[in-house]
Amino acid sequence: MMFQLPTMAATDDPKSKRISEENRRRNPRARISLPIRVRSADFVDDQVDEVRATINVSRTGLYFSSQRGSYHRGMKVLLTIPFRDFVADAGPEERGEVVRVEHLKDGRTGVAVRLLKSTESRAEHKVHSSRAEETKKSPIPEHRLAPRLPFLTEAEVMEPPAGTWLKTRLSDLSLSGCYVDTLHPLPVGARVCLRVVRNKIILEALATVIYSEPRLGMGVSFTQLSAEQKSILEKWLADVVQNGRP
Repeated sequence: MMFQLPTMAATDDPKSKRISEENRRRNPRARISLPIRVRSADFVDDQVDEVRATINVSRTGLYFSSQRGSYHRGMKVLLTIPFRDFVADAGPEERGEVVRVEHLKDGRTGVAVRLLKSTESRAEHKVHSSRAEETKKSPIPEHRLAPRLPFLTEAEVMEPPAGTWLKTRLSDLSLSGCYVDTLHPLPVGARVCLRVVRNKIILEALATVIYSEPRLGMGVSFTQLSAEQKSILEKWLADVVQNGRP
């Protein structure tokens, strides 16, 4: 089924009109219905995690509608394009930024997202290049030792020298590590203690930061797991596979 392109909200700002027209000429939109998974990148935002269908797409962005009213301009999101299921699509995600939010007549919200990967600045490119170089120097390999699954839950992280537990959130989990959403990620190589509580079961594990993304989060690798810790992880991951969500 092909979705029809909604009528965009008019604006009286001549500059905005000119920029909008230039963007349309440079990146023509195609009316394509494509299943995508959208989730918030910053744990401080409302915990958005939903599967939607695009209304139109271009080389640098996409547009979809949602029943949620928590999207706002400037919000950072993570996108799986296209989305099939939670297990098959547990790989890398595209980063995006909400650039326009519209209130549609039927009560839904229209959301326009700019893909940051396609339009990143030179400064952002340097950050990614630097991170890649640090990863090469790290004794920990970048590839994941076990498939990761989406796992949205609150967590706490503590860097031993500091001794202070910081509240944060996990966004994915595997037997070898997880991704921690935080605005203030620690540097590559930092050793941390991770605490996760789920259904009154507590998991505490030592881990090492293997990659760090400013204002987004950090990927950590478990350094050593006891038989009990591994059993807890296996049960949690089995629940995700069986139920489609943590």
